[in-house]
This record gives sequence, structure tokens and C-alpha cells, in this order.
Amino acid sequence: MPLFNCILPALAIYATIASSFGHAQAPPNALQLKQLRNGDKPQVMTAVEIAGLGDPVFKLLLKDKADRVTLADVQDAIQPNTANRHLFIVSERIVQAAKTGTRRAVVAFDGANAGETLKGNVMLSVSFGPNGFPKEAEIEAWGWDDKRGRYNYYKLDAAGSSRGGMVWKFRGSSEKADLLTTRERAGTCLRCHVSGAPIMKELFFPWNNWHAGVGGSFFADYLDPASPRPDKWPAANTSPFMRLSMADKLETDFLIPSFKRFNRSRLNAVLRQNASGSPSISPAGTMTVLEGTRLLRPLFQTTEINLISSRNTSGLPPFGRATDFLPRSNIQIPASFFLNVQLIAGGGTGGLGGLKLIDANRFSTFKLSQQENKDLVEKFNLLLDGVRGDTHFAWFVPEPGFVENDLVDQALQLGVVTPHFVAAVLAVDLEKPVFSSARAELLKFVPDEFEFIPVPRGTDPLTVQRDPEKDFLTQEVISRIGQGGPDPGTNVDEFRKLLASPDAVAELEKRVKAYVERIQAALDPAANGSNGRKAELERLYGLLVERRRLMEAHPVLQNLDETEGRLLFPLPTRD
Repeated sequence: MPLFNCILPALAIYATIASSFGHAQAPPNALQLKQLRNGDKPQVMTAVEIAGLGDPVFKLLLKDKADRVTLADVQDAIQPNTANRHLFIVSERIVQAAKTGTRRAVVAFDGANAGETLKGNVMLSVSFGPNGFPKEAEIEAWGWDDKRGRYNYYKLDAAGSSRGGMVWKFRGSSEKADLLTTRERAGTCLRCHVSGAPIMKELFFPWNNWHAGVGGSFFADYLDPASPRPDKWPAANTSPFMRLSMADKLETDFLIPSFKRFNRSRLNAVLRQNASGSPSISPAGTMTVLEGTRLLRPLFQTTEINLISSRNTSGLPPFGRATDFLPRSNIQIPASFFLNVQLIAGGGTGGLGGLKLIDANRFSTFKLSQQENKDLVEKFNLLLDGVRGDTHFAWFVPEPGFVENDLVDQALQLGVVTPHFVAAVLAVDLEKPVFSSARAELLKFVPDEFEFIPVPRGTDPLTVQRDPEKDFLTQEVISRIGQGGPDPGTNVDEFRKLLASPDAVAELEKRVKAYVERIQAALDPAANGSNGRKAELERLYGLLVERRRLMEAHPVLQNLDETEGRLLFPLPTRD
């Protein structure tokens, strides 16, 4: 799904600079405007604000070429070598070849220009129709400022133009984006970019809404210049489509490395620094976290999500063909539907270290048939764009966001949190990997400031023997819980017991094994009967529908559905 979701302008994080600084004395072709939020009147930027921009979009384009407003001219300014441009296509209607509507394009760059490294540092988003890109269109852009460790967002549209043409505006940065309230995000790009990072809602294979064609994903051949089909969109024969690429390249080559770099910056920012700007180490060999609640919030609460689906088609998309439905064809349920497999098992496409409890991967063995899936869609009265049906790839559901899982994993690898602590958190409400109110209420016991003993670089934290007396975070959380005297049997009491146990990792492993064996037995008709299997599938599918609804009702994450509940995923009919 789109990396931007920025049709809405982003919040300018900067406070208004004192008038004594004066307005920017910029050259006539330089960026001059900022826009605080949707509907606000664009304002002239100050010299100080402009001096704070250091990303490649600004340096190569907006510093002195902001008068370039066509996609071709913008790309030429950023990367004149067309071989180093990549075009990616996304749409909730990606499977529909009819020459109607629009599609969203994401343009990424690699190589370098004027000393600026471009790969993972610049992206554009622009829409096109059947005939291709209009000469002038609204463009959204972001650039990574490596010196300041933040993303800057920009928008080209007609707002603020005195002559009715297009004009570039600065829309804000990712700095402290994760601290914004829902109200502060309203009308801004950060209403969707929760942590401030770019968005690719479907980060991992198989991509319901991206042009992919890898490993069985959907191949939008009507947009491919090399496709022999006679009814292609005319856009496919235009020059930008000569660099058409697939979603796997965007995922592995551009976004995952960018997310990891962003999280390194986030983690470093909450540690006590020395005079040189590096994390300081005390004489006792400890480092200090200064914003523990902020850093560890993603471990307890759902702050970002990705969307994941089965690797198998449903055969029921409203835009498909009747012959797509094969009743006996299998549908594999994604493992991350059952639990946070990225952190618990580690590995995978994102390459997280995790806790290496590989029994979590056994959840990927559970399957149902297309016929069983159709029965579930009908039982739950699901509609996609007002029509009974399912997404192209079945079992489309929110999963824990990779950006936030990676941040937790980087904290684990550094030693900020021990495997024991992570396992204790994940063991609470294990079967609800997203939108767990049980885990969310535990965050209040995490201190802002605490010390930790860093794990030597290159050392697996699971191989470091834990000294409970030096697991300072765990000891402090146990103490804080104890001060409140939790009632027996509550989530808080369970968490305290897990933290106080000799080995929470072993306890989590035990729970994972019991969980997978229970699901295995419930889905086995030989053990549970055909009616028992049907009942279990209905229970699981009810959880799937509930998570879709929870996302749609979430004050921030609902904004990731740009179709207002019509096209992103099937939902029950409204009463």
C-alpha cells in the first residue's frame, strides 16, 4: 500500500521562529512556503527553517529548482540517469484492468547525484490514469536527512499559488512524530505516518494491492510495456513505464534498510549522550535510557500495523473471473495472524534477531480450502466495494508493524531490554498480536529513565547469561507493580509473575507450543470432527473480522484505509 498516504499535508514540526530572524532571503527558484496542515494558508518560511533542511529532495530540487513542477523535470533534477529510477504501482483496484480510474505510482531512485546518495533517501508519489501521467500533477515527496536523523515531507500542489499553478511546500518532518496526539495529527501527513517513517502498508509478500508478480503475487500486465496483451493501458507504452519494477524490490532494496536506519536513529535519540553525541557509558559499564516509555511503547501497544495475507488466492475478488474459484485449492493462514512471529521466532524477510522460538513458525502450516473460505465470507456477510467477495489473496488482516518490531528488536540486540523482559511482555495475551488492551495497560509500569548493560556488538543477546540483579528494567517494573498490590489473576499480576520467574523465555516457549498444538487439534477433522473444524475456522475468522474492525475504529490507524472501508478489505454489511 502507499508509502505516503500524504494526500493530506504533514504537520510542520518546527515552532514559529521569532520574527527577529526575518523571512528567508531565498533565490527566486527556491522553496519558500510551508503549510502547517490541510486548509491552512501557506506561510513563508524563515531563513532558520530553510537552513534546517538537509535531505536530497531539498538539496537537489527545492534549494534552487523549486520552479520545476512536472514529474519529468522533478526526476531530472533528482536523478538525471533514467537507469537509476524505479517505478512501482499500487492500488486497491490493482487486479482490475479496465481503463478507468487512477493508480498510485511510487518513484524511487538509486545511484548518486551531486554527491547525494539517493537509494532509500528519496521517494515520490504521484497518480496517473489510463493514458499515463499528466504533464502537471500533484506530487508528494519525502527525503531522509541523515545528519539530523529525520524524514522531511514536501507537497507540490496549487495551494499558495498566486497564479493558479503548482507550487512546492514543506509539510513537516518525522521529528517526535510518535509523540503526537490524535488531535495534533489531524489534517496532517503524520495522521498516517505514526512514527514519522514512510508507509508501505503491505510490506511483505504477497501484496494484494501492489504490482508484483513475484512468487505467485499479482502481475499487473496491463501496465507492463513488455506484456503482449492487446488491451493494455496506453500508459504502459509511455517512457516512465520502461522502469516499471515489482514490490519485492521496493521492500528489500529500499524500505527495509531505510526502516532499520530510521530506528537506529530513534534508539540513539533516547539514550544519554556524551559530548561527542554518542551514547555515554558510565564507569560501571552501563548506558542510560532517558525516554523508556516512549521507546518501549511499541512492545506493549499497537502503534503501527502492516497488512498481511495468505500466499494463496481466495478465488473471490469482485474484479476477478468466475474461473478463479477452485473449491479444493488450499489457502495458507499467515503465521502472524496467530502471534507476533517476527519477535518470537525472528528471521524472516525483515531479518530480525527475535527470541528464536521457532515453534512459532509452525502456525504457517494451518490451511483451509477456497470453499471453506467462501463459506466464511458468506457467513460473516462480507462485502468488498459493495459486492460479496474477498481480496485477491485471502485472509487479509492487520499484523504487528515491522517498523515498531524492528525498533524493539534493535533495543533487544543492544541490551536495552533483555530476552527475559521481551518474552514476559509477549506472553501476556499471546494470542492477540495486535490491539491487545491487556498488554497496553502494562506500559504504565515502565520507567522513563533506567540503566542497562549493553550487549557487545555482534553478540546474540540470547547467549548472554542473565543476572536478575543487573536486569535493572525488570527489577524496577516488578517494584512498581508491587507498590500497587495487583489483584490475583489480573494481567498485571500475570506480568509480575512472568518477570519474577527464573526464565520467561522458557515460559513463552511452553505457551507457544501448547497454543500451536491446540489449534492443530481443533482444525484436525480426525481429532475434532468436521463440525469441530468448521467451528474453529469460524472462531478464527471472527478474530480476523474483529481486527479489521478494530483497525477501522482506531483513531489513528483508521487513516490507513484511504477507501473509507470500501476497498481495503472485506467488512460485514452495515446495519
